[in-house]
Amino acid sequence: MAIHLMRFAIAALLASTVSVCAFGQESVYMEDIRCVGGPFGMKLPKDARKLLSMARLVSEAVDEVERWDGYTATRKTLYFDGLELGVVELSNDPARLMVTHADITNAKWNHLLPFKIRQPVSVARAVLGGFAKDDARLSRSYASESDSLQFRTSGGRLFGVSYSCYSG
Repeated sequence: MAIHLMRFAIAALLASTVSVCAFGQESVYMEDIRCVGGPFGMKLPKDARKLLSMARLVSEAVDEVERWDGYTATRKTLYFDGLELGVVELSNDPARLMVTHADITNAKWNHLLPFKIRQPVSVARAVLGGFAKDDARLSRSYASESDSLQFRTSGGRLFGVSYSCYSG
């Protein structure tokens, strides 16, 4: 019996170590983190149907279709050059914008962001304010109760911004 408990304890410890390594990014709570709007969110069209007019769509992938009473919810990923945007389209409300995630890697999308691709990390840290004062490389995740924001940097510059968004 004791050996089984010890094996279970070791397995649980190893599993938690793998989880910490896989998700090893420290998170900082910031109430104002939103994927869309607010001081740190993207500035996207209010009408979801206008997303495709932002630029040429490179490709689109349907991730899931949920059938509800009288309507469908389609989770899809839109791929533009330097912008990957996850959305939920509702058949009964096509104008409603629900974002599930975004990954921005091209400076041509800087107009959507409070952070600018290729800008010095120090400028992006200044936008985040005191929350990032001890995060010299912006290696932490910044999150509210519903959404989160991560950065990719190299050589003291910002090369990617990723949003993870609660969509129900």
